[in-house]
Amino acid sequence: MLPTSNFNHQSSQPLPFGQGLAKQWETMKKIPILSAVTLLSSATICNADALELEDFGGRVRVEHSSQTHNDYDRSLIRLQPEWELSYGDSTEIVFKPRVLLSPGQFDAAYNDQVERSEASEIHRYNDYVSADPFELHLQTRVGDGYMTLGKQQVFWGAADGLRVMDLVNPVDFRDFIMAEPIDSRIPLWMANYQRRTDWGQLQLLWIPDNTYSDYVADPDGYFLTSPKIIASPPPSTTAISVEPLQRPDGDWVEDADYGAKISRVVDNWDLSFNYLYHYNDEQVVRRRWVGDEGLVSFQPSYERTHTLGGSFSAASGQFVYRGEYAFDSHRYILSEDIQQNQGIERRQDFSYVLGIDWYGWTDHFVSAQLFQSVISGNDEGLVRDKVDSTLTLNFSRDFTNQIWRIEGLFLYSLNDRDSAFRGRVMYDFDDRLSAYLQYENYAGNSKGVFGQFEEKDRLMLYFDYFF
Repeated sequence: MLPTSNFNHQSSQPLPFGQGLAKQWETMKKIPILSAVTLLSSATICNADALELEDFGGRVRVEHSSQTHNDYDRSLIRLQPEWELSYGDSTEIVFKPRVLLSPGQFDAAYNDQVERSEASEIHRYNDYVSADPFELHLQTRVGDGYMTLGKQQVFWGAADGLRVMDLVNPVDFRDFIMAEPIDSRIPLWMANYQRRTDWGQLQLLWIPDNTYSDYVADPDGYFLTSPKIIASPPPSTTAISVEPLQRPDGDWVEDADYGAKISRVVDNWDLSFNYLYHYNDEQVVRRRWVGDEGLVSFQPSYERTHTLGGSFSAASGQFVYRGEYAFDSHRYILSEDIQQNQGIERRQDFSYVLGIDWYGWTDHFVSAQLFQSVISGNDEGLVRDKVDSTLTLNFSRDFTNQIWRIEGLFLYSLNDRDSAFRGRVMYDFDDRLSAYLQYENYAGNSKGVFGQFEEKDRLMLYFDYFF
């Protein structure tokens, strides 16, 4: 799913490195989940004989990208070390901080923080360096299950390109939809309890972190312009006013997200049933005429919804059949008429993906998917159709004992007739160092979700070094 606005983008001033770290730590200590992690971590550290370093490693990524239709270039170095500590037989601490270096120019993607809670901000220390505790969590045994406390990712879906049930973590759209999910998900502060029962694996979530999908504020980057997802401004002769973004107050109970998942295997089918009571990661932008002042007022906010869904998959010979489905009780759709309901129509939405994976040739992988989103009522006056359909094709091939690899992901909207394509060639120098050459292409209707970036095709070269 994608956003409904790019409003309320603001600039943040950089902090000196030491002051920035102190501010971030003081902010995070206010979160009850982090306080619990800190107390438990401190207790383990006090008993140094029982605390062991299980593993240390990480990744350094050096990348450079150039848009092929203009002179917009970006260079970035991502440093992500990882510590895994154990205490006894049942407690583990994982810490994966992230440092971003932007040599040559400031990377504006993280200059805007309005979508993030104060505790999940990425802090910019100067025009070249930003950092955050990307993941920090403690896992320990509680009764017959395990509790994971801290900043983490939860995977509820595995569809290619678009999301149906993978809704627990918001998404960083710095690279639009072209980054791998594990890199684009925004980890959240949460409590995650899992245990096995007689009727399957149970997972319960409490998420007091009011962080939502993060969109690019830089017009030269993947700044959203499609009228399907951005509230269109009035004619240039009409003045506009953008009100401050209305966010939840941050109450740890009333404003938190809650989730539950049950998964089990039935006759070779992997099944899951999921429920999430949450704030939708997309902003809702209401518009209204202010008659006395002769202007249009834009009011962005976040709204609650109930999401009920699940997933299924089964292997048969050379094929894997899979799918996901989700029913949203509250979906806010942009209307072309701001005179009625402030330019917003509230509907129910049923979305699903059906996919088939084929492993028929050695070293080959081919996958095809159909995404559909169906809203209740009719689509008269709305910016989208009642049924919105997207097809995807994903393929890969390994060469010379998996030293070389080619990959391709193609998405095509049947409604807007626009498309997105990502092609990638990978070469492994050894077990630690890999090189990637990636090309991204957008084509079609400039009003579509993919076609809005038709002038922002991109060529990327990047290296991953694992240590």
